[in-house]
Amino acid sequence: MTTVVWAVANANVALVKYWGRAPGPGHQPAGTSLSLTLEGLASGARVARRPPRAGADRVAWAPPGPVAELGRFVAHARAQLGIEHPLDVVVTSNFPVAAGLASSASAYAALTTALAALATGRPSADRLAALARQGSGSACRSMLGGFVQWRPGDDVGAVTQVAPPEHWPLAVLVAVTAAGPKRVPSREGMRRTRASSPFFEAWLAAGEADLAAVREAVRSRDLPALGAVAERNALRMHATALGADPPLLYWEAATVSVIRQVWRLREGGVPAFFTVDAGPQVKVLCEPGDAERVGRALADVPGVLRVLRSRPGGAPRTVPQPPSWALSGGLSQNLSRDLSWTVGEAV
Repeated sequence: MTTVVWAVANANVALVKYWGRAPGPGHQPAGTSLSLTLEGLASGARVARRPPRAGADRVAWAPPGPVAELGRFVAHARAQLGIEHPLDVVVTSNFPVAAGLASSASAYAALTTALAALATGRPSADRLAALARQGSGSACRSMLGGFVQWRPGDDVGAVTQVAPPEHWPLAVLVAVTAAGPKRVPSREGMRRTRASSPFFEAWLAAGEADLAAVREAVRSRDLPALGAVAERNALRMHATALGADPPLLYWEAATVSVIRQVWRLREGGVPAFFTVDAGPQVKVLCEPGDAERVGRALADVPGVLRVLRSRPGGAPRTVPQPPSWALSGGLSQNLSRDLSWTVGEAV
């Protein structure tokens, strides 16, 4: 019987944003989104069976993340997947957590994949995507590789791959402008925006046209067309959030400086385009041959802490050994000693 499972999943960046939930249960989005899975910005999940008499699950997030939500998700997932044993669960990421880089998406995608390996039977891909969404809405997009569409609904095909990673070997540069957690989590930000922003309905109405344009741009590998819509969609999302009461401003000064640097690159003949999720970090799309030049230009912007390089990535997978970045601090050697555990009954 398998007793310990490691799984790894990638983050994703939304090219057409999901910002706002539909009313009612189920973590349904108010509109359809389309994302790109990012190779190398990854989370790992370690799931280990505990003795049957051990009682509650134990969960931990390293570096620290929203562990109470993690505990609730593990209890829910165990019930859904028929896992009777209590579990030890650790989630870890190789990039900043809760900072606008979709760490929750990769974390819950990795965790769902690890739990599925211990499940009774073989859960379908649609079922696992729906389950991952209960932890983080955008986690369902990280359950697939490449370009992924997510529309409201629980039926087959709510989460679909528009194109695989190898379809378009774009380069993605991530300008990190702040390392700490954002002040307002996405879940609260979406709730506040829907409840109080006078621009919210117009934001939703514009999304369908953006979605159609991005789908076509992906299929034809048209970077200028994709980039123009991605920038417009991102700016409209943040404008809608700024219209909330009280307003939501996720950007740092360096965020604006990076955006202006991208515009300067285009004026100089380099086809580079930005998008910004709910946080201060800027993701820049360009052709692989331009990645070095674009990366240097972003690194030169005052306030940029570092620049990460990525490309279209694949779906989550179980791995026989934890990734090297997950071993820092003795993570795989003595979890109960090195981490602050939260017991499931306490959350």
